[in-house]
Amino acid sequence: MSIPRNYLALLLILSPAAQADYDQQYQACLDASGMINNASVAGCAEGVSETVKKEMNRIYQQLFLKLQESAPQDAEQLETTQKAWLIYRNGQCELQGKHVGSPMYYTCPMELNIQRVDELKFLLENGG
Repeated sequence: MSIPRNYLALLLILSPAAQADYDQQYQACLDASGMINNASVAGCAEGVSETVKKEMNRIYQQLFLKLQESAPQDAEQLETTQKAWLIYRNGQCELQGKHVGSPMYYTCPMELNIQRVDELKFLLENGG
């Protein structure tokens, strides 16, 4: 199962600055490596992904606390959804790595983490 194209387009519209910032970080890292190969792709993608995961955790905590105050059942649903999303991300990226190639083990989590940050930001800013 893949994410519908129109949904991805919506996410890009919602926060193009964040996406561009992470894309710039990734590209700057590749440029600094002097050579693009599997090792540099892996290292740069993992580095950006770690930054994105920190932001994801920060936004998730803000949203969770906000929901706990206003709608405790929704906070529980958020927690359940986040756990399911982590399972999805890991499985999807493992599958892509097996069938597309080794760089996907690193770029896929980075890309999906960025998308998840956008989803959580959207909830926080528009309803959480």
